[in-house]
Amino acid sequence: MKQRIPAISAAVLLTLLVPALTAQTIQREVKRGNEKEVTVTLVSSFGSVNIAKGSSDKVVTVHYRERDRKVQPDLELNYSVDRGIGDLRIELHPEHTTVEKEGKRDFNVHVNGADFRPDEWYVALTDAVPLSIDAELGAGKSDFDLTGLTVKELSVSTGASRSVLSFNERNKGEIDELRIETGVSKFSANGLNYANYRSLSFDGGVGSYHLDFGGELDRTVDVTINVGLGAVTLVIPERTGVRVKYEDSWLSNFTIDDEFVRRKKGLYESENYASAKGRMNVFIESGLGSVKVRRSR
Repeated sequence: MKQRIPAISAAVLLTLLVPALTAQTIQREVKRGNEKEVTVTLVSSFGSVNIAKGSSDKVVTVHYRERDRKVQPDLELNYSVDRGIGDLRIELHPEHTTVEKEGKRDFNVHVNGADFRPDEWYVALTDAVPLSIDAELGAGKSDFDLTGLTVKELSVSTGASRSVLSFNERNKGEIDELRIETGVSKFSANGLNYANYRSLSFDGGVGSYHLDFGGELDRTVDVTINVGLGAVTLVIPERTGVRVKYEDSWLSNFTIDDEFVRRKKGLYESENYASAKGRMNVFIESGLGSVKVRRSR
């Protein structure tokens, strides 16, 4: 005989379900077809953006936590394929805002309510094809873990933010020029030499920057560091040969590990520069702040 659920129990059950219904995960995805590579353009005005490796059979999966069914964050996800190359465009804007478009990447964001809160976005990209990634982030936080992806181009621009970029194993693609630009921010990068780049440029505005060049390097690469106002620390493995050229400024404090030999004013070389398999030619320019070059085992 079937038992009937007492009315009081049904009421309790409904009460338990209400919180779950008002805060659920919303997900959108694009399945992979026959594309040979994908160009990814990601624009976020405000919030927390997380990027990581996803499923091989999906070009992208985007999910976020819904807070209020009446007011939804603005997610635009557009994808097209032309001659075997996929074009993925993702725009992320928080709830309680109005977005006015002026062009593909030009927009104004207006806050509509005092309860404006940043949203948290999770973007998972395919590891099955090479990716060209161009990310432009406004205010908020970002965590880009590109480990396991095949990246052939990478450009990251951040505003007033706290950001982390990571490669924890060698990139299966080759990046001709890796470009990073930050505003008023705290930025850290881990395993940069795993990124498999030929040249790297970093432009910092005002903030604190920690650039860890961990990873194996088997070629000679060029690295340009330009910082306006702030503190930047470069950490480079002992096995890597390094030549550092530093533009002296009486407003900036420069320190470098004792293992480096001063060749002339503003030019330093590691003892293993001539013999190392992998070499870095580093040019540093700083306006006001501090620059540190350190070795790691």
